Amino acid sequence: MAQTNTAAEMRPRITVIDPRKPETAKLRVAAYARVSSDSADQLNSYMAQVDFYTKFIASKKEWELVDIYADEGLSGLEARKREEFNRMIADCRDGKIDRVLVKSTSRFARNTTDYIRYVRELLRLGISICFEKENIDTGKMTTEQIAQIYGAFSQMESTNHSNNMRVSVRMRMEKGIFVPPTSPYGYRLAGRDLEIIPEEAEVVRYIYSAYLKGQGTADIAHELNELGAIRGHGREGWHPNTVQYILTNISYTGNMLWQKSFATDTIPFRQVLNRGQKPKYFAENCHLPIVSREDFQRVQNLMSLRREQFVGDAPTPEASVYSKHIVCGDCGSICRRKVTNSKTYWVCWNHDAAKSNCPVPQVPEEEITAALLRLYHKLKRDGGKILATVLEQLRELRERELRSNRKIRDIDKEIAHLSEQNLVLVRLKSKGYVDPALYLSQQGEIEQKLRTLRRLRRRILDSTSEDAQIQNTEIMLDCLEDGPRWLDGPSPELFESLVRRIVIVSADTLKFTLLNGLELTERIGKAVR
Repeated sequence: MAQTNTAAEMRPRITVIDPRKPETAKLRVAAYARVSSDSADQLNSYMAQVDFYTKFIASKKEWELVDIYADEGLSGLEARKREEFNRMIADCRDGKIDRVLVKSTSRFARNTTDYIRYVRELLRLGISICFEKENIDTGKMTTEQIAQIYGAFSQMESTNHSNNMRVSVRMRMEKGIFVPPTSPYGYRLAGRDLEIIPEEAEVVRYIYSAYLKGQGTADIAHELNELGAIRGHGREGWHPNTVQYILTNISYTGNMLWQKSFATDTIPFRQVLNRGQKPKYFAENCHLPIVSREDFQRVQNLMSLRREQFVGDAPTPEASVYSKHIVCGDCGSICRRKVTNSKTYWVCWNHDAAKSNCPVPQVPEEEITAALLRLYHKLKRDGGKILATVLEQLRELRERELRSNRKIRDIDKEIAHLSEQNLVLVRLKSKGYVDPALYLSQQGEIEQKLRTLRRLRRRILDSTSEDAQIQNTEIMLDCLEDGPRWLDGPSPELFESLVRRIVIVSADTLKFTLLNGLELTERIGKAVR
């Protein structure tokens, strides 16, 4: 008789399967640190920051350390001068980083333009930045307004630091204990004092004597070159403006005039001539004289007399933003500013001395300004697209060159290997496996090797023009993006960020060499009417 199973006996056996969650990818985190000098204390600070970030990132199970990027002894005012910062940005662009940790906004950048530019770029790439001091996490921001405010704070911090330095310099001038950063030709710094260099002092006396005998600055410069006179400071050749500077430098009388120029109050800082905007300080009997005060004054009187004879009743030409930026297209000499019948011209030195020396004629300054403004407005309207294309091509060219450069590849491999060793050493020290003294010694040795390799890598990169062209093209793009739609006149900032020089090709043609080396031609005079 068949066995009958009850309902209870027919129940299925159930085995609970524990669901396994898919393993989530860890957040790839990097840290950026920067110290402001190469002193031993700052080096310890640098190592401490590396140690801190390595431990902090390792303490987060959901994080994975990519690298610690750290610049030593460099100013934060310009991002392009920070090698490790640029390496971090490149790794971000290559998709190697998800999050960046920085101690403060001032460590990241002290220039608002750079700050906003890189924050925006990293946000576009989906990379968040956490600023510890200000408690800012860009991954949680709804707008960039907060970042812009703190970027302004960073720039203010840098400006305040520069102002403090200016106050310190001014106080030393007022007390008479100021030491100039450079020494005039004919002197060298011996501690805090200026010491005469006999052979150079003889050249200075020769210049004063020749001028008082009736020779001009051009003739004196020519004679010094013929005699092979020492130029000093690693420079070669004598020029009329060099002789002019020596003839007007009161330092050769044993006295000094301080704060003849000063730095502007806003970033980017520039040195400008002090034309009464700030006080000057006259210090008497600072050092031994090379020429007598009587001879110095005789030279100034003679210069004034010659200037009046040359210019007549016309006003003396004032300093111009074009100074040292305009050159002759035929002989290559620097053009000088000249006022004739109340009208300002720029003329080649050789042509001005004798028309037979150079065929390029003088050009009215108003024509140069009109051409420069036309160029700016064209670039403002259409140049962004052109420069962006040029920038992309330059980057591709650099990448191809770097990939094909065996020396760069070998250096990068060695840097990666040493960085890995450094991280292992930090981890061992954090677990107490390495003696602190041995840790500092080995880490110092690794860091020294890394600095040497990075300097070598920089020298190789500097030997090619692509890297500088990329940086200069980026500066130009920033200038066009941030610059006014319409420009009323030239400015020093325009030459710093856009135009390198202006070449007078002929009476109706100017050639502009831009910051990144591109050359553009503009017609002037009747040609544009």
